[in-house]
Amino acid sequence: MTTAVLSVAAGALLLLAQAGGQEGTRSGKELRKTLSDILASGEYETATPLTHPGASIWERIGRWIRGLFGSVGHLGSAAPVVVWGILISCGLVLLAIFIHGGVVLARALRASRSAAFEPGAVIGRPREEGNVLLERARLEAERGGFREAIRLCHRAALVGLDRRGLVRFQESQTSGEVRSQLHAQVSDRPLFDALLGIYEPACFGKASVHQAEYAESRDLALRLLTGIPR
Repeated sequence: MTTAVLSVAAGALLLLAQAGGQEGTRSGKELRKTLSDILASGEYETATPLTHPGASIWERIGRWIRGLFGSVGHLGSAAPVVVWGILISCGLVLLAIFIHGGVVLARALRASRSAAFEPGAVIGRPREEGNVLLERARLEAERGGFREAIRLCHRAALVGLDRRGLVRFQESQTSGEVRSQLHAQVSDRPLFDALLGIYEPACFGKASVHQAEYAESRDLALRLLTGIPR
């Protein structure tokens, strides 16, 4: 409808311009009559609507896609560039979605492999006690396995937060989800953030770790486990 109105307005301006160029051969009354005839014409009043109320959603989508490719066809030699640009952009978006899903799935599988459950226990809740995990971390550190020791300290901290009722421990949850549960804990959240600053580069970024990183992780985990400040 907007296109029709613009066409009528352009036609009226053209008629006015022609009228001025012919030194008033047509009177204003004739111009008004011509414009009235255009507005009253059957072609103007029965123009095809942009949408069909009775069409299904798939028919509308198909009509929109056909119109899109029809519009691209008018671009001439630039049409292939536009089409390939759209396809590549869609492919990159899908690739990013799949990569993100793969990262989340890999973390969930890694967490599930490292978890142990008691018969009849609630799935997703930790079986281990925090002090047992810290003892395992100490033994790993004595053997030089600082990366695994830091992972155990991180798990001990999660168990402690769960036991204290500050978070609900789930094997597949992300660090961001844990932090969101700690948003009101002004004393525990900075400790957990500091522990993440060591744990994530060590276990996911493969950063170099030594005794100092393990010792700091153990201290932070113990404070989160017991709730007792240093």
